[in-house]
Amino acid sequence: MDDNKEKNEYNDGLTEMLERNRERKMAAEETKSIGRDSSSGQEPTDKNDFTSHEAENEALPYDEEDIHDIDFDKQEEVPSTKKTSRRILEAERQLKRQSRIRKTVIQIILGIVLSGFVMFFGVKLGNSLYDAVIDYTGISNNEFQVVVEIPENPTLDQVASVLKTNGIITNIDFFKKYVERENSEDDFVGGEFTLSSSMNYGTIVDTLLASKNKVITIEVTIIEGMTAAEVAQLLEKNFVCRSEDFLKFYRDKMNVYDFERRVLENSHKFNQLEGYLFPDKYEFYVCNELKDEPESDLDTSKEAEVAAKKIYSNFNSKITKTMYKQMNEMGLTLDELITLASMVQSEVSDIDDMKNVASVFLNRLKAGGDFSKLQSDVTVFYVQDFIEPYYKDYGLETSLAVISNSYDTYECDGIPAGPICNPGMDAINAVLNSYNTDYYYFCSNEETGETFYGKTLEEHQENLIKAGLVR
Repeated sequence: MDDNKEKNEYNDGLTEMLERNRERKMAAEETKSIGRDSSSGQEPTDKNDFTSHEAENEALPYDEEDIHDIDFDKQEEVPSTKKTSRRILEAERQLKRQSRIRKTVIQIILGIVLSGFVMFFGVKLGNSLYDAVIDYTGISNNEFQVVVEIPENPTLDQVASVLKTNGIITNIDFFKKYVERENSEDDFVGGEFTLSSSMNYGTIVDTLLASKNKVITIEVTIIEGMTAAEVAQLLEKNFVCRSEDFLKFYRDKMNVYDFERRVLENSHKFNQLEGYLFPDKYEFYVCNELKDEPESDLDTSKEAEVAAKKIYSNFNSKITKTMYKQMNEMGLTLDELITLASMVQSEVSDIDDMKNVASVFLNRLKAGGDFSKLQSDVTVFYVQDFIEPYYKDYGLETSLAVISNSYDTYECDGIPAGPICNPGMDAINAVLNSYNTDYYYFCSNEETGETFYGKTLEEHQENLIKAGLVR
């Protein structure tokens, strides 16, 4: 700013000095012209002569050196202006490039953000659909039972909220739509209900609705060693459901629980789910209609299904991953494990005896040959008491002889076709953790319950005498 001011003051002073010089030159020139005219006595021959000089002086008020100086200053200004213009143009180009880059970056960022939103909501939608299907079918990686309390005269929102809070369902809206579609939202009543995370929507609703006219509950105990037919009779005796209605829920697989995938269909099996009605204490709703008319042909299929699922859900929760691993290491399927456990359960009741009897069966299976037949009397009793009397009612394609021989361990080799009762956890664990023995025979005194074990046939014959079985 100061440099420009000094330059302007310098130029002003220079201009004023040059103007004074021009005036002096013009005055001197005029004086000379007059002197020449006076000395010669002549008038100027051309009036325009002076005018030409004057015009020339007016056109070029500064001498050549002055003009050179003035031109020099202008030459300094012009390059500066061009440089400034180039800088401005270059700056404009840089701004345009930066603007294009910014636009490109913004477009890329917007594309990434948009893709992220699409992926997020796509995954979220997929997960929601997956969760809804899992919720509806009742498939659960963490199965458990819980007692839920429904308030009196509940709304559908209240029922769904209680189920969600207790982990029975995960999607309230999906459950409500299911119930509304079934037109049963006004049928719920209050009370305590035992539910499982593995129950599907249909079973949950059936369980809750089962209390509509059956608010009385009863505790029923399934004892270790009971057969499926005996469990059915027990439920009918306690007015839970009719024995005949319960039959179809142990005769065939339900394909609801994880353990059922390990139970292979076998045409030689009499009841596909014999052995899986886990012995325990259960609380069931009393069917008032059945109680009022026990001899009627009342359809109690729904009540029977609710009871069956409660029992199977309990079994499903009792068999752990460790137990599955153990049976796999032993080369046993789940059906073979439960079948052996049912034989052990039917033979003896003491835990130590269970482990010894289990060792006899396992030693025979391992040895094969002369020991290929397990020769357990309890399998013969099962054929006589629970297969032959009911065979004609089943309408099976497999003949009675084939099925009977598949269970009779004096006839079949190895493990029989299926369980002969419903074993408890002690018997199951006895097979998985049997004693390490050299026993191949055993027998028990029916009066005292004492069990005798032998390594050889000779020892076994002596034990038969001890047990009072032969004389």
